[in-house]
Amino acid sequence: MRKVLLGMLMFLFVASCGSGPNKAVSKFIDNIKAEKFDEAAKYTTDENFKENMKAGYNNEIQQFLFKTLLENIEYKIIKTEKQDDETSIVTVEIKTVDMQKIFLQLFKRLTKGTFSKDGKSLTIEEIMREELESKNKEKTKNVTQFVVKKTEDGEKVVVTAENIDIMLGKLNTTLSNLNTLGNTKDETAVELPETGPSTGVSQKPEELRNQKK
Repeated sequence: MRKVLLGMLMFLFVASCGSGPNKAVSKFIDNIKAEKFDEAAKYTTDENFKENMKAGYNNEIQQFLFKTLLENIEYKIIKTEKQDDETSIVTVEIKTVDMQKIFLQLFKRLTKGTFSKDGKSLTIEEIMREELESKNKEKTKNVTQFVVKKTEDGEKVVVTAENIDIMLGKLNTTLSNLNTLGNTKDETAVELPETGPSTGVSQKPEELRNQKK
């Protein structure tokens, strides 16, 4: 009898370690990083997530841009806060390519004029590719909060526009603030545009905490 009870306790312990809000967030990010959007979609409440993430791969340079951003993602879960029986907030530090610095360097090179080895002017796409391929490209660290809800299919992430923007090195914030690039004051995060791998509701995590599943 004692062995049976110990076995049940071990089973419960292992099962609890393999689930929970942290696992949902980790699985979501890991699959995004690997461009496995079908798998990532299993860990989000957004029914259109998969289609939205795939919608923006319209040309080669866009494909290369998003591939570079995603494969450079490094993350660390900082803390998890239980809001109620159905909701948790998982705070995550994410490090990836700094898109503001990439665009600053792009504009700098365009202004000065950049040429290939044979003397031909490089296109914007060619310069962008060079910057993304550079071993010295700068990285940025940002913190974002993932809202995790309990559902009938397990715990899932309520993806926000901010979550995706942070994972993409603040690409969407940068594109929406091109006229203020280089300012020392931090840009204000904006709602994602309709094109590109940009998905998620526009609310901030604090606005989602009290929402019903």
